[in-house]
Amino acid sequence: MRAGTAGGETAATAESTRPGRSAPAWLRTLGLQLGALVAFLALWEGLTASGLIAGYLIPPASDVLVVLWQYTIEIFTGGPMQQHFMTTLIEIVLGFLGSVAVGVVIGALLAEFGSLRRAMYPYVVAVNATPRIAFAPLFVIWFGFDHLSKIVMAIAIAAFPVLVNTMAGLSATSVDDLRLMRSLGATRGQILRRVRIPTALPYMFAGFETAMLFSAVGAVVGEFMGGNRGLGYVTLLAQELFRLDEAFATIVLLGIQGFVLHRLVVIARRKIVFWQSDQQTPVGQ
Repeated sequence: MRAGTAGGETAATAESTRPGRSAPAWLRTLGLQLGALVAFLALWEGLTASGLIAGYLIPPASDVLVVLWQYTIEIFTGGPMQQHFMTTLIEIVLGFLGSVAVGVVIGALLAEFGSLRRAMYPYVVAVNATPRIAFAPLFVIWFGFDHLSKIVMAIAIAAFPVLVNTMAGLSATSVDDLRLMRSLGATRGQILRRVRIPTALPYMFAGFETAMLFSAVGAVVGEFMGGNRGLGYVTLLAQELFRLDEAFATIVLLGIQGFVLHRLVVIARRKIVFWQSDQQTPVGQ
């Protein structure tokens, strides 16, 4: 009887492990995510259609999807929305690159020179503790209504995570590794290039991922404060005109834009920091 049971279990195990019998993990995850999205949209549509949520407060999901489709067509065919989409995209990307440059340089200097860190780090923290949105009107006065004020706003919001993670990464190098390199006669530059930077890269990319999302927030905040282009401007205008379906559709575009840019940073991390296993990264990435 046991032999028969064991044989049945073996056959079942072999059957379940045959190639092609089960979908890949990424496909199952995608199915779950799409299922959750469909369920959310169905619930949204049901609540507005039944009158439980007033349509003048939250538009039906179907209306938002219609406007979103129209905007998508305009983006890919050179319609009016393309200029707004590209304006925000440029501001986010340049803000991200600026925050990476500022954060890495300042973080590396503070990590490398202890006296400089002790002198300046309290002020860096104090600046970060100040709500950067309070500077938005000043940035408009200083840098005008064009791209520059939005880019500076994005840098102001997004640079600190890069700075902190760069400091943490460069400070995480093993003392034994540093002693070994010094015993071999390595210079400070060689130690930085061969030991400290590879150790710091996982930390730095964690900061880069956060900075990309914060850059999107900074660019939109800047567009709220002034200007006549960008997805933030379109959202604000739609809300003022009470066109909530257009406002929601533009917010969805902002979410898609930020998500895609964040995924590009994740892909770059996996290519560059190839020695870091997926188990060491946040779930869902």
